[in-house]
Amino acid sequence: IEPALQNDVRGITFNASVGQQWYQGVQALRQDAGHLPAVVIVELGTNGPISASDFAAMMQALQGVSRVVFVTNFVPDYWQNPNNQVIESGAAHYKNAVVANWEAIAAKNPGWFYGTGPHMPIGGTGAQAMACLITGYL
Repeated sequence: IEPALQNDVRGITFNASVGQQWYQGVQALRQDAGHLPAVVIVELGTNGPISASDFAAMMQALQGVSRVVFVTNFVPDYWQNPNNQVIESGAAHYKNAVVANWEAIAAKNPGWFYGTGPHMPIGGTGAQAMACLITGYL
C-alpha cells in the first residue's frame, strides 16, 4: 500500500519489512522514542499471534502520539480473529487509538489478493482500498 498512501498522504514515511512481527514494531518505535510523528499507523499481526500485553507494549512505545490507527488483520491463519479481538478491545481503552477494520472489507473482496491472501499486487485495487480506508482515519 506504500505507493497508494504516498499519493494520499503528503510526507508519510514507512517502517516496514517482510515478515515483521508485532514485537519488532514495538522495538522500532522504542528506538524512535521522542521522534515519532503525531500520527502513527500500525498494520501488524498478520505474521503471528498477538496478546493483550503485546498491545499494551505497543501503546507504551507510542506514548505522546496524538493518534494511532490500528489496521485489523486479514490473514488465512488461526490467529486472525484473536488478533483482531486484541486490537479492537485494546484500542477501546485509549482515547488516541482508532481501528480501521480492514478484515471486514478484505473478506468481501477475495479477488484483490494472491491466492487466499493477505498479499496483494502493489498498486492494485486492494492496495488502493486499504490506503483509502486508512486515510479516512487520519
